[in-house]
Amino acid sequence: MESHIKEIIARVLNVALDRITDDLSSGDIPEWDSVGNLAIISTLEQELEIEFPLEDLFDLTSVKSIVEEVEKITNV
Repeated sequence: MESHIKEIIARVLNVALDRITDDLSSGDIPEWDSVGNLAIISTLEQELEIEFPLEDLFDLTSVKSIVEEVEKITNV
């Protein structure tokens, strides 16, 4: 699941997959701004058929936090 999430993030941001590391956060690269973050969340929800809790959206600002939240939602 983690690799699939990273692939989606790379595709949404239009960057090479090897740039998407666990410690990468919004603002670390120019492509990951607030609009990019919304695009990541939206695409993950659509493609994985999940819905992030509204109260958690502001915490989803790193690859690690996104992966952990998706795994929590999908019970992986």
